[in-house]
Amino acid sequence: MTSHVVSDDPKVPSPVTFERIGHAVESMGTSFEVFEEEGFGLANFSGFPFQFAFTTAGKFLSVRILWKTDLPMSMQAMATLFTATDQWNRERYFPTIYTLVNDGMIEVCADYICSVDAGMNEEQLVDNISAGVASGMDGINFMQSIACLLYTSPSPRDKRQSR
Repeated sequence: MTSHVVSDDPKVPSPVTFERIGHAVESMGTSFEVFEEEGFGLANFSGFPFQFAFTTAGKFLSVRILWKTDLPMSMQAMATLFTATDQWNRERYFPTIYTLVNDGMIEVCADYICSVDAGMNEEQLVDNISAGVASGMDGINFMQSIACLLYTSPSPRDKRQSR
């Protein structure tokens, strides 16, 4: 176990912990709940739930938002959302967006990763949380705009039947 000296000076980097994340999140006007056994914390920003978790080695912090769509898994939906995630990930560094299927329904995840191995001062911690939350919301909003097209577009079979 490595021991760290934690300075009272907010400009000096110190180890990032769930306690420090909680203080930073609360300073941003929302609450933070830690689930110790599961190894993550949750905060709600503007109706979006964000999960905060450290990688197994503790070198990185993940700030993640998961959107559970109302879209059942289909080839058309997965192809459309894959194309959208690919476009997003090619054009932007943060966050990484990917799709999942859970119980036959499509989910979209936006994941912002930052290094915490060297520690962060208070300003750096708040800046990284803010970047993760803002970019996560942007990514999910982008994917929602694409998914909206899937809700309104007829399936290829419907198009053939209307001819």
